[in-house]
Amino acid sequence: MPKSEISDKIIIFSNLNATKSNSFCWQGDANNNSQIAEQLSLISVEKLDFRGKISAQGKNKWLLTGKLGATATQKCVVTLEAIKCRVDETIKRIYVPTEEIPSVEKDDGRDIKLELDDNLEPLTKSLDLSLIAQEILALSLPDYPRSNNTDYVSVSLGYDEKTNERDKQQNPFAILSTLKKN
Repeated sequence: MPKSEISDKIIIFSNLNATKSNSFCWQGDANNNSQIAEQLSLISVEKLDFRGKISAQGKNKWLLTGKLGATATQKCVVTLEAIKCRVDETIKRIYVPTEEIPSVEKDDGRDIKLELDDNLEPLTKSLDLSLIAQEILALSLPDYPRSNNTDYVSVSLGYDEKTNERDKQQNPFAILSTLKKN
């Protein structure tokens, strides 16, 4: 199948060739990267490369497949030092009209269990590649990044006489039983 090349950040579905595979390559510039870093509360986004293709799937469905590669710098949740994270994600999304996306409904007070496809997205007039890249980056980065040289706090879950005695002293029921004895 022949390909058509797209170089814009905004893709308008009506401008795509439905008979060809429409490939795209979007790389974030300094302005886009700083906006994404600000939106995601990151120190910085240094490299952002989003490549893939969009092809028609029938009359009113579009399949987007691609790869996102990014390098971002986050703060360690313990030491607040800068940590570089590399993200390489494969993306698959199917854009369908909103009415074709199944919804969870109630029937006679019972929940209907549906196998929802995580790849389905509502079909709009256009597609912003930077927003897709931002979403994938947000979902792929660690929620609680830690540097390799972070000291971890240890918690003892076993029996410890000092801890057990201190807990008994502060336990409100232990205080109440002491008051009852007096």
